[in-house]
Amino acid sequence: MVYQYDIMAVPRKKGVFCEMAGRSFMHQLDSKNRMRMPAKLREVLGDGYYITVGTGGCLSVFTEEQMQVVKATLQKVNAFREDQQKAARFILYNTWQAEEDKQGRILIPENLRKYAKIEKNMIVVEGPQCVEIWSEESWNEYFKDINFNCLADALDALNK
Repeated sequence: MVYQYDIMAVPRKKGVFCEMAGRSFMHQLDSKNRMRMPAKLREVLGDGYYITVGTGGCLSVFTEEQMQVVKATLQKVNAFREDQQKAARFILYNTWQAEEDKQGRILIPENLRKYAKIEKNMIVVEGPQCVEIWSEESWNEYFKDINFNCLADALDALNK
């Protein structure tokens, strides 16, 4: 399938995502729409990382190496399939290379804030494949009606 890519196979400079997956951090945007990436996650992300649109309304944060895999995958889309082109364009055009200022803050651009519905309060989590940035409201909405049996079924399907 065109949109699957194995970012988990990319070697990390200082860490591996699944070893610490599940950590979450509450943050707020400052008045200039900046945030600080938690130090523990910066260690995993390394010096250069990218923020882009993610599933469920979150932002996905990829290491430099992971982003190269994503870009290489998106370059394989069929030039004559509008749906593939649209997906690739949306991801690529909504990707931001994070640059920390002297105080370790990064800007969250307006297009990404709008996509993720981030106004002030955020939850930053280390997911199974990448760091995720959620608005507090979207996070709560996404997980409000969790049925653990459905989750277990979805996980069981991975082992088949």
